[in-house]
Amino acid sequence: MNLNEIKKKLQPLKIINHKNINVTSICYNSQKCKENSLFVAIEGNNVDGNKYINDAIQNGAKVIVSAKLDINFVDKITYLLVQDTRLALAELSHIFYNEPAKKLICIGITGTNGKTTTAALVKSVLETANKKVGLIGTTGIFYGNKKIESTHTTPESLELAIIMREMVDAGIEYLIMEVSSHSIVQQRIAGIPFKIAAFTNLTHEHLDFHKTIDNYANAKKILFDSLDKNSIAIVNNDDSWSNYMVKDCKGIVKKIGEKNNVNYKISDINIEIAGSKFNINNDTINTKLTAYFNVQNVALCYAICNELGIEKENIINGLSTSEGAIGRLQSVVVRSGATAYIDYAHTPDALEKALNSCKELLTKGRLICVFGCGGDRDKTKRPIMGKIAEKNADIVIVTDDNPRTEDSQSIINDILKGMENNVKVIANRSEAIQYAVAISNEDDIILVAGKGHENYQIIGTQKHHFSDLEELIR
Repeated sequence: MNLNEIKKKLQPLKIINHKNINVTSICYNSQKCKENSLFVAIEGNNVDGNKYINDAIQNGAKVIVSAKLDINFVDKITYLLVQDTRLALAELSHIFYNEPAKKLICIGITGTNGKTTTAALVKSVLETANKKVGLIGTTGIFYGNKKIESTHTTPESLELAIIMREMVDAGIEYLIMEVSSHSIVQQRIAGIPFKIAAFTNLTHEHLDFHKTIDNYANAKKILFDSLDKNSIAIVNNDDSWSNYMVKDCKGIVKKIGEKNNVNYKISDINIEIAGSKFNINNDTINTKLTAYFNVQNVALCYAICNELGIEKENIINGLSTSEGAIGRLQSVVVRSGATAYIDYAHTPDALEKALNSCKELLTKGRLICVFGCGGDRDKTKRPIMGKIAEKNADIVIVTDDNPRTEDSQSIINDILKGMENNVKVIANRSEAIQYAVAISNEDDIILVAGKGHENYQIIGTQKHHFSDLEELIR
C-alpha cells in the first residue's frame, strides 16, 4: 500500500522525513520486519516497542509509527507520530488488508464465563442453517476445515485483520468472536463493526490487569458503548451487571433471563446428567449440555441466532445436536465407574457454578474436586477459590495449574489461606488426578477444574504436553 494512501486514512499528528514508498507489510514485532515494512512501536505492559525501532530499521522497515518524539531520527526513514499506537495498529491493519471485517457479519461475545460455550453453540446453529462460519476464541481459530491454535482469546488487531482477510477470501459469511476485556482496552477490536454484541456475565477475574472490578466492568462496557444504532446488544438480564453494560448503548437492546421484562424469557428448566430441557418464549429447547449456567448460554445463543434471522427450526435442531465447547463440563467415565467432568473453571464464580452443578447431579456419592490456580496471574482469587472448593466439595485435592514462572508451593499456599482442613495437596497434577480416580467409586463425581481444553501445562517458561482428559482415562 502506498504511504500517501496510508497517511490520508491514518491522519497522523506529525510526519517526519516523508518518503512516498509502497509499504509491503505491517509489523509490531521488529523481528518480523522486512524490506519496506511499516513498524508500529507499541508501548506494551512489559515491552516498549520504541526500544526496537533501530532493530526494525535494520531488518528493512522504512516507516515507523510511534507515539513518542524523543527518538533519534534516521535519514530515509519516515516517522508518523500518532496519539495511540494500538489504535493506529488496528486502523492500519484493516486498511492494509482492505477492510475484511466490513465484509463479514460479526458477532462478539464477552463476559467472564460462558464465552467459549456460547460461541461454539452459535457456530453449531449457523452451520445447521448451512451458513459459512468462522470462529475466533479461546480454543482456537476455526473456518472451513481449518483449525489454527490461538495464544490469546482475542488475537492482536494485525492478526485479526489477517485472519479475517483469509476468511473472506474463503467465502466465510459469519464471524463469531470471543471478545476479552484485554482486547477491548488494548484496541485489538477497534474498527470491527459488530452486528451483535452479547454479554454472558461478570465476576471476579483479571484483577491483576484491571486492578478493580469496576475497571473490569468498564472495559467490557466499551464494546457495547461502541455499537451503532443498527447493531444489537443482547445481555443476560439475570446477571447484576447487565443493565450497566447497556446503559449508554446506541444499539437495539435485547435481554434474556428468567426475570420479567425480558425479550427472551427462560422457564420450565429441567437439568439432568444427560442434558437440559427448558422453554424460551414459546419454544422448547433440548440440549446435551447440563448445568444451569449452560441453560443461560444456550438461551443467549438462541437469542443471537433469532436476531440474525435464522429459522427457528434450524436454531432448535442446532442446539439439540451441539456438544458445546471442549473442556466445558466435558464428561468421561473413569475406570472406577465414577463420572468425571473436565472444566475450564479458573475463576471463583466459575468454580462455584461448576461445583454446584456437579452437586445437583449427585444422587448418593461424593464430589471430589481437583483444582489449582495459574501462576503470574491474579493472586487475590486464590484463597477465595480455596474456600469455595472446601465449602462445596466432599474431598478437595489442591494441585498445580499452570505455575508459569511462579513457585508452585507459593501458589498452593495462597489457595490454602482460604481453607481450613478439608484438603489434600498433591502438587503434581498427574498424580493428583490419578489419586482422585483411585479413591473414587461409581457413585462419585470428580471435577477436574482449571485447564479444560488445554493440552499443555506451563512450568517456568516451557510448555509441556498435558491433558486432563488423557490423565483421567489412563
